[in-house]
Amino acid sequence: MIRSFIVLLGLILTCTSYAQELEFVDLGVVEGEFRQIQREVSWYNSSDESLNIQLVSKNNALSTAEKSVIVAPRDTAKLQYSIALSESPGYFEYELQLVGKEDVLLHGFQFGLQVLAPEVDVFKAYRNTQWPFRTKERVFNLRGGYKGDTLKGTFDVYNLGGADLDLSNVQVSDSVWVSFVPQTIKHNQFGQMTIAFVASKNAPSGFMKTSIELKNEEKVFSSLPIQFTLLPPKAYAEDELVSGGPTLTSSIINHDFKVMKVGEVETVEISLANLGKADLVIEKLQSNCDCLSYDLSEDILKPQQSTVLQVTFNATGRIGLERKTLAIFSNDPANPTLVLTFKAHVK
Repeated sequence: MIRSFIVLLGLILTCTSYAQELEFVDLGVVEGEFRQIQREVSWYNSSDESLNIQLVSKNNALSTAEKSVIVAPRDTAKLQYSIALSESPGYFEYELQLVGKEDVLLHGFQFGLQVLAPEVDVFKAYRNTQWPFRTKERVFNLRGGYKGDTLKGTFDVYNLGGADLDLSNVQVSDSVWVSFVPQTIKHNQFGQMTIAFVASKNAPSGFMKTSIELKNEEKVFSSLPIQFTLLPPKAYAEDELVSGGPTLTSSIINHDFKVMKVGEVETVEISLANLGKADLVIEKLQSNCDCLSYDLSEDILKPQQSTVLQVTFNATGRIGLERKTLAIFSNDPANPTLVLTFKAHVK
């Protein structure tokens, strides 16, 4: 009797030591061409003992890289999982439970995602060939940032190379990292490519366009065009300034809102800076569509000063591939009209 009471008391104390939470994780929107996604979540062991955690999926479509993990005291476990996506569009939820000894539920994750309908014509949507891939992007835009920053972008790719691609050991260069999910993309299947680029502190300011070579076993198998805009460090040095009159620089030249649903509204913040040695006056902004609106914080920038431009795309009444422009008119003598390009794929 006493032994049973002690066991029961131990279970009660264990249950109250850990929060039996169901943490919601929003996975956003996934395009219908994808058959599987791979992600990672973290769980922190706040106790003073090592825990052997069982990873229990409550859905057949959700699987984990490991069935169990041992988490040290005051340590964080990285839990990798994959979801086999439905072939039908719609909203789906999946549950992953973290179970300790005596089948005590320590934590739970609830994943939610929206699967879109697949493209009727994949080759029309993924119309740019970056051998061995097809992509929606003609140039991979890493947006903009300050010198010394890591610029990063994730892009959908479609393998048309005629064979499965093992991308687990892709080499690029010391300042560029490229990774793929999944690491093996089968022929006629989709994946995601992430490009991370470390901008040199000695690089020139302004808009840059270059290409990176992807190597596998020291052989170049693809050359990808990338572009980005570099701003000098936030505290601009005197030698960063362009001699003469005002000079307008934008942190973004081309922006991709990616996949949007009809009626959705998305906003991006852009940094505009004056790298010249005279006051910059932004005289006018002009959009080529009512669906693309803007809000400018300041229209007169002194040397070394920057401001924020918010650009909003409203997908109400739009459908398909949208490409819009915003022209910035200023007193920059070298570039009096700076044109920013925005695109979206509205489904």
